[in-house]
Amino acid sequence: PDPGAGAYVTRDLFWYRSTLAHNAPRLDGRSQVAGDATCAAFDVSGAWGWIEGEFPPFVRTVVAGPGYLADVVEFSAAESHHVELPWHPSGRIEMLTPGTWVPETLEEEFVERCERFVPASADSLHLRATEGDRALNLHLLFEGELLRAVGPGLPGAGPAEFLLARATGRGLRFFAVLEPGSEARVRGLRASGDVLEIERDGETDRHVRTGEGWEVTTAGATVALRGRRRPEVDVARPLIDPHRPLPVRGVALRLYEPPALDGTAGGFDESEPLLLDHEDQYRRSEEPYPGPEEFSARALVGWGEGELYVAVAVTTPVPSFRAADAPALLLDNEPDDIHSDGVQLYVRTSAAGPVYGFLVVPDPAGDGVRVRGASGTAGRPEMVRGAWGRTEDGYVITVAIAIPDWEPRVEEEIGFDLLVNRTEPDRQRRAGQLVWSGGGGWAYLRGDRQDPASLGVLELR
Repeated sequence: PDPGAGAYVTRDLFWYRSTLAHNAPRLDGRSQVAGDATCAAFDVSGAWGWIEGEFPPFVRTVVAGPGYLADVVEFSAAESHHVELPWHPSGRIEMLTPGTWVPETLEEEFVERCERFVPASADSLHLRATEGDRALNLHLLFEGELLRAVGPGLPGAGPAEFLLARATGRGLRFFAVLEPGSEARVRGLRASGDVLEIERDGETDRHVRTGEGWEVTTAGATVALRGRRRPEVDVARPLIDPHRPLPVRGVALRLYEPPALDGTAGGFDESEPLLLDHEDQYRRSEEPYPGPEEFSARALVGWGEGELYVAVAVTTPVPSFRAADAPALLLDNEPDDIHSDGVQLYVRTSAAGPVYGFLVVPDPAGDGVRVRGASGTAGRPEMVRGAWGRTEDGYVITVAIAIPDWEPRVEEEIGFDLLVNRTEPDRQRRAGQLVWSGGGGWAYLRGDRQDPASLGVLELR
């Protein structure tokens, strides 16, 4: 599970967002880069199921069956690399395999009291985590070292012990079996080529990866799991692609007097609006784009002395704004205010400069707006001032963004993006969002982050 984050204003946020804080593989001591994993296979047959995911150079296979879950993490590369796989069981962790713990060094900011396990034999390792009346047995088999250390636990729960399997090589495999309950039936693990064996109370479950999928043989019966997907064909692309999508473009007009910023378009030039009213600008959750009559936006952008002015008129029949004192949602690793009607704004005044991002939500208790800096950007709440107002078919947000050391000039081009979030009264999470630079895909787990490479272009006139 994702541990979430304790606070977005303390340094341990970097721990909670790191790969080391999750049960996920880490390469050469660095957290995973952002990217798309692919589902290579998935199938269910009776009491057994499996899934295989690929995120080169890793492949991870999870097989679920009666009594246990088998997990296989595989790494393959042309050169040798250092691979680590953390495990974060809840509760007290006990090593049941004979051996000793010796001091070890792990150069990580949030980690302390590291030790390395020296086993008495080359057999698989058996650990048990206990929390109250619940227990989980963890069986590990890999050619490498097992560490234990203390790091930040679940937010608010204090420090917690975790495990770290690590190995170095060009082809590596980490084999684990997770077995619930205080009494373990699994006695050991063995691996040879594509065959993985789990010894249970005198019997052996045999797992084999095949060309068509995965097979499990237990107590004389074999279950064939299929569902392997065809790989996508890698089509060669020309060096110069005339059909490559170009960044969306718009205009910001010079305003010699600051606009009213009172929740109306007063003081804005309305001749060059930015429109968000097409399906290809929408990121969805469960439901598809409802159409511009149900959800759309019209934005006006102007500029003055070191400031960018934005007015966003949103069409949505029943806007739902999150109150400042609403109970915490405790959803994912995201700010709660993304699950409210409101907007996200991103500005970059030079190609080499920082991105300033902001999450802006109308305050239902008055005409003010609540502002927070967007994750991973240089945006700060004090850089934004503004207000909001209701309309017959939705609401309007008007803000001014003061950008440090910015001296705007006519014909200058800057990076810009506008995202509009939509919620529904009977939902905890946002239903979707409109994206000026282009949507598509899903709104899940995006939080308030927006890829800087996706920003559109505003010309100052």
